[in-house]
Amino acid sequence: MPWDDLDPIHIALVLAVLGLLLVLTWSIVGRRDAQLPLRRLLGRLVTEPDTVGLFLRGMFVPSNELFSRAPEYPPGTSGTLTVHKWIGIPEVYSAADVRAATEIARLLIAANPEVDIAFRSIEKDRKGWNEDAIAIGPHFKSQQILDGCEPRLVAFRNPDAFKTVASQEVFEAKGNIEYGLIYKGSHAASHRAFWVIMGLGDLGTEAAALFLRTRARELLRLAGAGPFAAIVSLDPGQGRESAVLRSLQPRPAWWRRLLYRKTWLALSGKLATRGN
Repeated sequence: MPWDDLDPIHIALVLAVLGLLLVLTWSIVGRRDAQLPLRRLLGRLVTEPDTVGLFLRGMFVPSNELFSRAPEYPPGTSGTLTVHKWIGIPEVYSAADVRAATEIARLLIAANPEVDIAFRSIEKDRKGWNEDAIAIGPHFKSQQILDGCEPRLVAFRNPDAFKTVASQEVFEAKGNIEYGLIYKGSHAASHRAFWVIMGLGDLGTEAAALFLRTRARELLRLAGAGPFAAIVSLDPGQGRESAVLRSLQPRPAWWRRLLYRKTWLALSGKLATRGN
């Protein structure tokens, strides 16, 4: 039907439908564009249909009995606390590791809402290399990945330092400095993706996880889609949000250092310093 034969109401309806279709299309494209950098950085963790395993350090008591405190109810009855006993609990996880795992889960879901995440046991599943996995916190599986996956970029010097393999630079927890590590590599035999998110202390683990979630796009600009190891430092008194990039292995290509110079300065905390 020619436009001249349409009355203003019909024209308005057609334009409204076209506008709605345009908004929906733009929204879908925008979401895909936002996911693309994350998907490139995370690689097969979010592009393959397989399950991603999370390894957390478990803690236990010999009797499998835990206790919690709660105020007396109703309030004001006695002013004392009630102690509850919980039995049959094989292990628990530290709050810091759980917060770090939550940050990583948020990142994975942002890149692929359909990603399948499963918690794995360091004791029972530590020998498995046929599943893409992320080790969170300083424990045996994290050490296994750093020592056994490729490329070997950073070593953990138990209990208080990281050392880069190429430059032999040491990052040791001293005074008011804590360090966290983000490592991305793969197993030589299975070719599965393995990541390590850990700190020399609990706050370092949290800081590394938060840094990866909030700075993933910037890390992609500097490291590309390949393997890397990023070491961040922070002042515990300023919290996990204070983490800045101290080392990135392998060293970014010259054109990345030139093209993304402001990104490097911002991640390392030097951009704000220069502006003062």
